[in-house]
Amino acid sequence: MRTLWRILLVAAALTGVALALVELRDPWVTFTVQSNTVLAAYYLWLLAARREGGPSVRGAVTLYLVVTGVVAFFALPLPQSARNLLLHGVTPLMVLVDWTAFTHTRRPGWADPFKWLAFPLGYAVLVLLTAPDLPVRMARRHLRLTEIGFFDYVLAGLGFSAVFLTAGYALIALTHISTTPGKGAQKGRNNHAGKDDRIPRSP
Repeated sequence: MRTLWRILLVAAALTGVALALVELRDPWVTFTVQSNTVLAAYYLWLLAARREGGPSVRGAVTLYLVVTGVVAFFALPLPQSARNLLLHGVTPLMVLVDWTAFTHTRRPGWADPFKWLAFPLGYAVLVLLTAPDLPVRMARRHLRLTEIGFFDYVLAGLGFSAVFLTAGYALIALTHISTTPGKGAQKGRNNHAGKDDRIPRSP
């Protein structure tokens, strides 16, 4: 079931990215296309290697897609194309289901959400350096330093960082709710202890 789900997840991400390459000019400047590309590459590797995925990297990939979906839901109009539906709706939901439904043998560390900020903050710096050259469709108000000023841009970055951190810790909390790593091993130890505690019969 997990393998089939991840095949469908990769197919959805690759289809959405392919549509973006056809329909948009300079699609690589968008966080949505970048995060979905990372998602497709990572889960292709998991499928090829037949692995569950390390908790830290898997958590980072999941976080980027979840935030993409949340921001799209609250800040963008309803999807008007298959591309937007796939990249802003389908893949975020599917990767969240993957995160919650399939067993975690290890959980991310509590410091990991701060590590997961590296990619979004790097993207913010990229936008800051290249905003004047971005396509018109990307030149929204929050990218125009001439309108909002550097101080407000930094405040917006701090706000988005808070969103990423909150979502990151929510993902970690989900692993504590949905799974209990080592439960099987603990059960085995309990069974073993139960056998040792039995009173030997008299000969």
